[in-house]
Amino acid sequence: MKLSTRFALCLAVAVPLLVAVAGLVVLGWVSRDLQAQRDDQLETRLRALTPLAATIAWRTRVLPGVPPEWLRQRLAVAAGAGGVCVTAGGEKLLVIGDVPGVIPAGAGPGDHAEGDRRWRFVAARLGRQGDARLVLFEPDERVAGQIALLRDRLLSVTLIAVGAGVVAGLLLGRFAVRPLSKLGSQARTIGMPSRAETRLATTAGVTEIDELARLLNDLLDRRDAAVARTGEALESARAFAATAAHELRTPLTSMGANLSVLGHPGLDPADRTEIVADLVAEHGRIQRLITMLRRLAHGELLDATAFAETDLAEIVNDAVQAARHRHPHATITARVPDAVRVRGWVEGLRLVADNLLDNAAVHGADASGHAAITVTLEQGEEVVLAVQDAGPGIESEHRDAMFARFRRRPGSPGSGLGLTLVRQQAALHGGTATLDACLDGPGTRAEVRLPVTDRQPPRSTRSWLE
Repeated sequence: MKLSTRFALCLAVAVPLLVAVAGLVVLGWVSRDLQAQRDDQLETRLRALTPLAATIAWRTRVLPGVPPEWLRQRLAVAAGAGGVCVTAGGEKLLVIGDVPGVIPAGAGPGDHAEGDRRWRFVAARLGRQGDARLVLFEPDERVAGQIALLRDRLLSVTLIAVGAGVVAGLLLGRFAVRPLSKLGSQARTIGMPSRAETRLATTAGVTEIDELARLLNDLLDRRDAAVARTGEALESARAFAATAAHELRTPLTSMGANLSVLGHPGLDPADRTEIVADLVAEHGRIQRLITMLRRLAHGELLDATAFAETDLAEIVNDAVQAARHRHPHATITARVPDAVRVRGWVEGLRLVADNLLDNAAVHGADASGHAAITVTLEQGEEVVLAVQDAGPGIESEHRDAMFARFRRRPGSPGSGLGLTLVRQQAALHGGTATLDACLDGPGTRAEVRLPVTDRQPPRSTRSWLE
């Protein structure tokens, strides 16, 4: 059922019901007013006729043989509508108009029924005339007829209200649901090639409709974000598979060749030992390569909800302690303040610190194999994390190229993705990663600069797997 039809039916029921209820209340009030007005009129007439009725009762007692016709005529004229009865000693001395056969006792106002008829009456004693009484009657038909007429008119108005409610409901229903109908029309056209609009308008002027449009727009935004994330995940998986296949081809080919040589029956034991060592090295290289590629893919699919307020100083201190255990040949000096608050991804920031320390420990060793590493963390307009070694250094024209994927020095045991991961995480956090010469001697200084802001950095569209 359409909403406009439902609205019309509701009005068709509600309007007549309200009219009927209001009419019944008014009918009750008017009925009581008519009855009270009738009682007031009866009492007023009673007070006006009491002196004349007393005179009639006195004349009838004093001169019973002389009928007071002129008094009777005056009383008939003054009585007006209804009935008048003068009684004495249980006898009717004078009857004018419509009165019941049995005169009721009491002063009234009260009701008296006789057969199918009802009267309203009031009575008064006639002064010193013994038990003489004046009783005025008003037939109930007059007031009952007025009330019945009001009831019939109320029924007519209620029936008219039914039709008016249906018509008004249809018109008002169509008017009321017009913004909702427009919203439905807009929703049906979203995504069609011929339509440029991709969101619902929130300018209907109806609070509920505009709020519904905003909620639907939020759902559409979430859907588009989910579709985009799914596309990014598929693209990252494709790039991951292609890159892994390309980079694993060489070590796997080498491992295959070594394995075939191992099967030679005349292989010298020393050569066998060397081949096994090569296989172990190639296996480790493959493991490191897959781990780094997985981390790159994780960074590409990082969700904004992963970013939170965190202490970079604590992360760097933990990374330094772990690096000292991994690289016992290295001397690591850390100058880190007590706390440096940044907004970021904890795992990504730890990955930056670990890779910079590993890179300095492996490539920053001197001729004796010892590596002297200095780690500093400073906070100013930017947060600057610097890792400096005392190694041979890197020529200025090659420094930026070291961040490229799979860029390694000859004989390096790494995967060539460590610095790539550092730059990726720096970019994800809205910062930069650079290599430079040491400030106070030979070696290389790696710097990561992060912004001091609570605002989430814009998401990069660059693929680090290609």
